[in-house]
Amino acid sequence: MSDNHNRYVFCKIHAGNTDMKIKLWGVRGSIPTPLNGELIENKVRRALKLATPGDVTSDEAINTFIETLPFSVKGTYGGNTTAVQVTTDDGDIIMIDCGSGIINLGKEMLKGPFSKGKGVASVFLTHTHWDHIQGIPFFAPFYFEGNRFNFYSPFEDLKKRLEYQHSPDHFPISLEYMPATKEFFRVAEDEEFYLNDIRVFTKRMPHPGGSYGYRIEHNGSVFVYTSDCEFNIDEIDTINQYTELFHDADLALFDTQYTFEESINKLDWGHSSASIAIDIAGGFNIKHLVLFHHDPNYSDEKLDNVLANARIYQKMNAKKTGKLKVDIAYEGLEIDI
Repeated sequence: MSDNHNRYVFCKIHAGNTDMKIKLWGVRGSIPTPLNGELIENKVRRALKLATPGDVTSDEAINTFIETLPFSVKGTYGGNTTAVQVTTDDGDIIMIDCGSGIINLGKEMLKGPFSKGKGVASVFLTHTHWDHIQGIPFFAPFYFEGNRFNFYSPFEDLKKRLEYQHSPDHFPISLEYMPATKEFFRVAEDEEFYLNDIRVFTKRMPHPGGSYGYRIEHNGSVFVYTSDCEFNIDEIDTINQYTELFHDADLALFDTQYTFEESINKLDWGHSSASIAIDIAGGFNIKHLVLFHHDPNYSDEKLDNVLANARIYQKMNAKKTGKLKVDIAYEGLEIDI
């Protein structure tokens, strides 16, 4: 599609009264993918090709021109691996996955009580593949005594797995040396548990080595997080087993690492496509779907096209998907539900 068809406006998304605020700090899968000089040069070149003499006559004209540019030109979806922050209107903080994105989250946390050793947060991990835990050694709030982090997971050996990442062969600082208090709590898979008045439901997802999705409910609002899950024809045939996870969610952050064609050629690699995610969202009355866990080989321009194609697919299947809203994840995106 041409640039003119990809001029989306990305911003903070509000939905009336806020029960939960979701902020994305890392949206890539597999490995971090920072921008390099060549990619930045290509963005500048594309912007110049779209400009007219009138677009650069003043600061105001330049600002107006920049606002019309495709997101892939004026910005970036981001290169950090998965990290999501959920904050309730009661002030409870939940971190979901600890990829390289939590490094910047940690810097933000230090602007508040976490810099004084008075911060408290809960941590959910979908699984312990490197891209979901590699930010932990560099997460600054872990280095402040007095901060407390409660880890909840169906994995009975989660602490042992994280300690292994911090063994001297891998990193010079042990997990125990980081002075923040870190407690580990085992929760049953495919079961619910509560954090204050927050209901959390866990569901084992189809992914090599095992992974878990989380349904978080607070004051009637529902957020579903399903990173690293492969839904193919076999899973679709038994999709009703995921009803308790997906049904009537206000927002679902869904693994769509591959295009549909790629997903066919990469069976058992553990990831889904946007079309499958849209079908599932429509079947379970999900209101807002955000495409997530982007392939590290996808450029910002390709991700523009992924979103465009996903929205076309949703409109073509409007009878099944209803008023489903489809967006794509990028670092810094905030959604209120």
